[in-house]
Amino acid sequence: MRKTLIAAVAVSLAVAAVAGAMVGGPGSAGAADHVDAPGLTPPGGNFQLDITDIYAWRAANGNTVLALNVNGLTKPGQAPVFASGVPTVHSTKGVSYWLRVDNDRDALSDVDLQMTFGKPAKNGVQHMTVRRNGKLLLAGRTTAPGARIVTINRQHGVKAYAGLRDDPFFFDLAGYLDILAALDDDKTNDAKSFVGCTAPRTDFFKGLNVSSIVLELPPGLLTGSTSSIGVWGATTVGGKQVDRMGRPAINTVFLPNNPFPGEQKGQVPSKKKAFNQGQPRNDRTAFRGEVVNTLKVLFSLNDASGDDPSDDQKQIAALADVLLPDVLTFDTAKSETFLNGRALSDDVIDAELALITEGTVKTDCVSKNDRKFWPTFPYLATPHV
Repeated sequence: MRKTLIAAVAVSLAVAAVAGAMVGGPGSAGAADHVDAPGLTPPGGNFQLDITDIYAWRAANGNTVLALNVNGLTKPGQAPVFASGVPTVHSTKGVSYWLRVDNDRDALSDVDLQMTFGKPAKNGVQHMTVRRNGKLLLAGRTTAPGARIVTINRQHGVKAYAGLRDDPFFFDLAGYLDILAALDDDKTNDAKSFVGCTAPRTDFFKGLNVSSIVLELPPGLLTGSTSSIGVWGATTVGGKQVDRMGRPAINTVFLPNNPFPGEQKGQVPSKKKAFNQGQPRNDRTAFRGEVVNTLKVLFSLNDASGDDPSDDQKQIAALADVLLPDVLTFDTAKSETFLNGRALSDDVIDAELALITEGTVKTDCVSKNDRKFWPTFPYLATPHV
């Protein structure tokens, strides 16, 4: 049974990475929040609508930087664009990308940053607009795929970038599976385990790109009576929400269908689409039970090592209320990062592994991105071309 649970954890945390090879799309793998719809597909069946990651951090000048990535799994030589609309039988429905901000801690958005794009020109450049609560904040254009010089749009104290960048998510799938192999009851494969990270590891996302929307703006455009905010991303088609994301890996790890006992495909209905189309305000009511069930499995991994499980229930309950609602909490006045916001260089996998396994698994043995991040706007690393 213990070996089964270990395998379930491995697959659950990295399931999208394995699954990418089985689904269509611009690349061969995924994780974080990549391909998080039922059947390991992109929400809405469209990689342009699939949010892979969002970020929020304090720039050196005190401004707030927000970033939202889509078109995950893009290989060098591919030139995806942002969606301007999705054709239907009778018409084309407009697509919007959103960064939603709650500034009074009620899990409802108070500031809505809406990004829209026009049809691409022959070189792939698109007209873009950024609106704050419906009012035009900035108009500009995207950077052409493969262009050496980035286009930085500036208006009203706001900077905006949209275009191809290196995928900043870093994760070693093989290393993570090897670490877990050392924890199960089968000792025949322990020789290849590197719990102490004594061997070089490979970033599974090395060489892959995403399409990024990056905004830098004065925090006063986001905050309310305090400097603290909650941020999440969303994509909509014709006003209907298709995908959303706050913290990394919430939907991919905690929502069925997952390979946990009793939650596999065919045993329970998938809740991934319902989560993607839902709102943070309702997360605890609708999905807290799923998060608690998954945490019980994860916390049980260290029982055989002598851990006293008597305090697990209390810890699990507290952690479930941290993970939900799925909002990336961020104090705009502080430079500390994850769990305060999320900077590009934050090793969120290591941070989350330690939390959700009660310290049993501490690292996947990859601690940095494959390319150096820029020290200045738009901050994400140069894409692979």
